Amino acid sequence: MKLSKARRWIGVYFLVITATTGLFLLLFSGSVLLPISEEQASSCFQVIIPVFVGQLAVIFQWIAKEDAQKDKKSSIPVWAILLPPCLSAMIIVVAAVILAIGNLESINWKLSPKSFQNAITFAVSIVNATTVLLMPRLFPSSEKN
Repeated sequence: MKLSKARRWIGVYFLVITATTGLFLLLFSGSVLLPISEEQASSCFQVIIPVFVGQLAVIFQWIAKEDAQKDKKSSIPVWAILLPPCLSAMIIVVAAVILAIGNLESINWKLSPKSFQNAITFAVSIVNATTVLLMPRLFPSSEKN
């Protein structure tokens, strides 16, 4: 994978996941789609958004300063770039779907709000742990260019 493609993919991922997850937590708490209290949704929001916005800041700082460098092939395996964000998005979506389905009257099991918060924390931890070393390589500071 070329560095420019990896950078674009990571940038689009963080922008989309930050906006959709933040919007979902802000708009749907206490509803059938997200049957947790506003306080619990706020706790999830406080875990997710600072991490994702921090990643966005690094990405967009680099994009704003990008020059016409040669587009080198990345030595980072494609799976290391694509898989962690995809898995974390899957965890968030699956947890939200299970939480909503468990809210139906005909379902005997439910995902607790605390378990939903733990799923959110787990998803963010995966992204943070796997991107902390990739971000400087994909988005080097201007001093290193």
